[in-house]
Amino acid sequence: MAAPWKWCEAGSSFLNKLAQNGDGYCSSVHARNLIAVYDDLLLAWNQKDQDVLAVSVRNSAQNVAKDDFQVLVLTNPPPYEVDNVLTNRTHHLLLWGPRGVTVMLLPKATVLKEKAVCRSWPIGEHFFLCNKSVAVTDVAWHPDSETDSHILVLTSDNHLRLYNISEPQAPQLMLPVGVCHGLSSSIGASLGEDTAVSFDFGQQLECSKSRQVFILMGSGDVYLTHVSSTDENSTMYSGRVMGPLNMQPPSEDNYGVDGYSLLCLPSPVPVLVIATTAGTLYHCLALGMPQQQPFNQSRGEVDTVLFAFEKVKLDLTFTPGNEDDAFVCPVRLTRDPTCPLRYTCSHNSGLHAVALPVINHLHTFAQSEDNAGVPPLLRNEPCIVESLICTRATTSTLPTPLVGALVLPRVPGPVLIVFTASWKIVINFLVQGYQGYVPQLFSSVPSTVGASLQRPERSSFEQQVQQLLGGRTVPQLIQGTSGESSLQECLEILFAATHKFREEWLQRLDSCQVLIRRRMQTVNMQKDEQLEKEEKLRKEFEQIQANVASLREKYDAAYGTQQKIIKRAENVLHHLQQQVPQLSKAEQEMQKELEGLEERLKGMETSLEQARLKRDYQERHMESCGEEESVVQYINNAQIENIRKALSTEGKTISDLVQTITQLKQELSL
Repeated sequence: MAAPWKWCEAGSSFLNKLAQNGDGYCSSVHARNLIAVYDDLLLAWNQKDQDVLAVSVRNSAQNVAKDDFQVLVLTNPPPYEVDNVLTNRTHHLLLWGPRGVTVMLLPKATVLKEKAVCRSWPIGEHFFLCNKSVAVTDVAWHPDSETDSHILVLTSDNHLRLYNISEPQAPQLMLPVGVCHGLSSSIGASLGEDTAVSFDFGQQLECSKSRQVFILMGSGDVYLTHVSSTDENSTMYSGRVMGPLNMQPPSEDNYGVDGYSLLCLPSPVPVLVIATTAGTLYHCLALGMPQQQPFNQSRGEVDTVLFAFEKVKLDLTFTPGNEDDAFVCPVRLTRDPTCPLRYTCSHNSGLHAVALPVINHLHTFAQSEDNAGVPPLLRNEPCIVESLICTRATTSTLPTPLVGALVLPRVPGPVLIVFTASWKIVINFLVQGYQGYVPQLFSSVPSTVGASLQRPERSSFEQQVQQLLGGRTVPQLIQGTSGESSLQECLEILFAATHKFREEWLQRLDSCQVLIRRRMQTVNMQKDEQLEKEEKLRKEFEQIQANVASLREKYDAAYGTQQKIIKRAENVLHHLQQQVPQLSKAEQEMQKELEGLEERLKGMETSLEQARLKRDYQERHMESCGEEESVVQYINNAQIENIRKALSTEGKTISDLVQTITQLKQELSL
């Protein structure tokens, strides 16, 4: 399989730098995680030089061919061996081991430089220096911290300590856990108190800002408490730790007595995964969780019960071994950020991936209105386990522990990056999602760099079948030792590979059969639905045709009625037009002449009226002068007589004209 980045190849400067740490981790049985991702950089802890190496994981074609790394130098490196690294959203890196915890501030720029100096400071330095017998067993960032600056530390003295990295010396909250959590650590140790080994966060309570914290003890017991990022020692009161939680149904081995790691998967009901040092996994449901006033109950009145619904035994070797060949193999649980129902199990014999389809059924059951009974899928569908990497071929082979494993979100699918103790990098491509009706595997066919840089297209049925039949069929076998295997071991490996090859190919064929059957059912359903739609459309078409014929008849009838009405209106207008009188040309000229005479008559009437007004004025003026006054006669009698005759003649003419006009109007019907 071609490496997606240049620094993944054997002999790269990045791996050569890490190889200077030697093979000191090969003999250790403890699970470590020395790699983390922030932004587009992969970080790896270099124990020899006490610094952090950073390489780019971008998908650009220019970045794939690069073989360079950046060295992040700490201002205050930890004086102890670091076993785990953990990043947060505010560019802080936690470096912790059994002897302490250190916080490192990462640079915000993602441009690779040769070297950069980063500020670092210890957490609880005075406490861990003064208490050599107290070891750190687990550390995690508090998910509800508003500033993302609170960490929760679990120590071997069975105490949970909440620190604010801005005030690193004194814990903000110190909470004892375990059976003897009401006693001091020295008294508890003298009584043989069990040691807390792991914890994880659960759901946040609706009535407060506190979040569930499940604590796993070395004996396999689980305790429950609630911690908020704002809690302080002054708010602590008795009865805060509840447990050990009762586990149902009862088991003879009490579900193991060698607990090592705990993981809580997000779900409507908290799903706990408990891993033992023998490679056994227990899947449990935390039922009966009190939602109101969770701290008012005593240890004897705890209602929370862990219902173990599944037990999984991991295959820690490539070839099947005898029960007498059991060995200690601590399992480290890590959730998959790309798939909420999948997690990985890393151990010194390799890495397994586990998926819980029951989580999807729990979400469906929580959202459904009819939740009277438990759905059958919650009881019948088992988890899916796949061995992705195997570093121990046989029980007699020395294992190669893993020093780091993470799932990197990437296009077109997530990538699993694994670092072994022999400083080799194993790349595994995972499937993007999970289909509950197909028992598919997690590994997928790797894509080329050019194809990965393109935008993924919608997968077709043929591509799904090719994905099921493609890829590898057995886990990648990583041999960490330089010694050669014997002929008997080689034969066992061959038989085991053949058996796994046959089983997984049969599983792939079964998966393809299920997929094809499901596809046929879907196609048949679509066919039936399309036939129903076709029949419905045919009936609608016939109905439309009948409506069209009826509308055509109505249209023809309406059109005929409209034509009749139009013809009647035309006849009426024709008769009206015939009744209008038609004047000849002579009559039209005479009409114009009469109109002119009428205008002249109006002018004469106006002049006559003015003359009458003047006469009246003259008469009034003459009367005002008096009869005694002598009036000079300016007009003689002859002139007066002529004027009288002229006025009489004009009056007769006007009277004749008026009579003529009146007669013509009567004749013309005007």
